[in-house]
Amino acid sequence: MKDQQVSPIIRADGFCFTYPGEKNEALKELSFEVPAGAFLLVAGPGGSGKTTLLRALKEELKPAGIYQGSVEVDGETGFVMQDPSNQIVMDRVWHELAFGLENLGLAPAAIERRIAETAHFFGIEHWIDRPVNELSGGEMQILNLASTLIMNPDILILDEPTARLDPVSVAHFLDLLDRIHRETGRTLVMSEHRMTDVLSMVDRVLFLDGGRIAFNGKPGSFAGYLLDRDLPFRAALPAATKAVRRLEEETGQSAAGPPSLDVPAARRRLRQLAPLTNPPEAVPEARQSREVILEAKELFFRYQAGLPEVLKGASLVIEEASIHAVIGGNGSGKSTLLHLLSGLLDPVSGKVKKRSGIRTGLLTQHTQALFSADALFEELMELSELGGYGREEVLGIMERFGLEGLADRHPYDLSGGEIQKAALAKLLLLSPDLLLLDEPVKGMDSASKEQFSDCLRTLASEGKTVVLVTHDLNFSAETADTCSLLFDGRIVATEAARPFFRGNTFYTTDYARVTEGIIPDIITAADLQKIRKAGHED
Repeated sequence: MKDQQVSPIIRADGFCFTYPGEKNEALKELSFEVPAGAFLLVAGPGGSGKTTLLRALKEELKPAGIYQGSVEVDGETGFVMQDPSNQIVMDRVWHELAFGLENLGLAPAAIERRIAETAHFFGIEHWIDRPVNELSGGEMQILNLASTLIMNPDILILDEPTARLDPVSVAHFLDLLDRIHRETGRTLVMSEHRMTDVLSMVDRVLFLDGGRIAFNGKPGSFAGYLLDRDLPFRAALPAATKAVRRLEEETGQSAAGPPSLDVPAARRRLRQLAPLTNPPEAVPEARQSREVILEAKELFFRYQAGLPEVLKGASLVIEEASIHAVIGGNGSGKSTLLHLLSGLLDPVSGKVKKRSGIRTGLLTQHTQALFSADALFEELMELSELGGYGREEVLGIMERFGLEGLADRHPYDLSGGEIQKAALAKLLLLSPDLLLLDEPVKGMDSASKEQFSDCLRTLASEGKTVVLVTHDLNFSAETADTCSLLFDGRIVATEAARPFFRGNTFYTTDYARVTEGIIPDIITAADLQKIRKAGHED
C-alpha cells in the first residue's frame, strides 16, 4: 500500500519552536506527514532538533518555549527514552509492568492477563519477578520498551533507545522493534545515530539539519542523498554502504539502483569488486613502551554481602599518555571497574596503584547529574575558583567542543551528544592528569564522535591518560591505543587496538565484519581509503 493511500497519524504544518531566551529557532518550518503504520527514522547531526521534535509529539514531554505552526498527533503515544533509569520507577519487573495499568484503573485480572501476554511477546517470563536493580542495561531497556507497549499506544516514539546498549543487546532490541512493527502494525517514530542496523528496517527517513527538514523519503534514496553530498553526517551511513561505494568509486564500476544498506547485500557486491582491487598493505604494529601510571591487581568486588561478585580478579595496566578502552557486555562490570580505578569504591580484595600526585577526573554515565545551573556557560563557570580558571578558558573550551552557540541553553535542553561534550568540558577545566570516562560518546552522531576522538588523541599527545569504557567498537578501534575485554568479572584479553579487533569475530568493527574473508585487514574507515584499483600505483 502506498503512503498517500493511508491517513496520516502525525501531521506537521509550518511547525516552529524556540527555546526560552534564545533568538534562533530550534525547529524551523517543519511540514511533513507520517502515515499510520509507518516506521519513521528521524535522523540528523547532534543538536539538529531530533529530541525536541520527538518530545513535541508527546504532550506530557513538550519542552517549554514558543510554538508556531501546528503539529497534530492522532492517537495515544508511548515514549521510550535513551536512559531507562530515567523512566523506570518501580523496584521489580512485575511492578513496573503493572504500574501504568493500575493508574488506568484496570481490574487485577485484566492487568495480570496483559502482563502475561506482554512478557511472553518479549521473552521476559524468566525474569518477571527480578528486582530492577539486578537487570543489565539491555534488560532494563527491554523492560522500558515493554512497560511502554503494555499501555497499548497507537504511536511508539523512541529517542536513541540503543545508545547505552552493547552490540549484542542492540541487535536484540532492534529485532524486537522489527517484530513490533511487523506483527502489530503500530506506528514507530525513532531517532537514532546508529544507521548500521536501522536504515534497512525503516520505511522512511526524516533528516533534520539545523532544525530544518533537509530530506524526507525512502531509506535507499536517503543513502544516495548522503553519498552524493559532502556532509559530515555522511559518516553515519552503514559501513556496508560506505564500503561498497568506496570500491565502486575506485574501480569505476558503479551499479544501478539504490545503495546497499545491509551486510549480506554489501558482501555480495564486494565479492564482485574485490578482485579488481589491490588490498591495503598491512602496517606493522609500532608499539611504543610507556611508563605505567595506574595498575589494578586481582580486583574482587561485590556491592553487598550475599550478592554475586561483579569483579572476580580483574587486573589492568594503564600506560601514561595513552588511550585505553575497556569493552564488554551490559552488566559485565565495566562501570564498577572504572569506579574502583577512581577510588570511589574500594575492592573487597586486590589493589589499585596510582602514581602519586596525579589528579583524576571521573565522568560517569549519569552526566546530567553534573549540572545544576540554568545556563551552560554559568554551569561551566561554577568551579572556576576551585579549578583556577576564568571566563576566557570557558569560552575556549566551549569553542573546542562546538558548544559556543549554546551558552544560554539550559543543560537539560541539550541533545545527548551536546551534554556529553559539556560534561567532558567541565571535567577538563579542572585539569586532571587521568581521565576515566564511562560511555563518553553515547548520544553522539558520527561527526561528533570523530571530533571527540580527535580531542582525546590531542589530550593524549599533551600527556593526558584516558581510560574509557564503551560499547562503541568502531570508536574504540579508531581512538584507542589499547583495548581490553572484560568478561565474567575478569579482563580476558588486552592487546593493541588493531590486532585486538582483527582477532575477534563478534566484538569487532562494522568494517571488519562486512569485509571479513573478502578484503584483508580492514578495521576502520581509514583502511578503506588505502584500497587501490588493481594495477594502480601511488
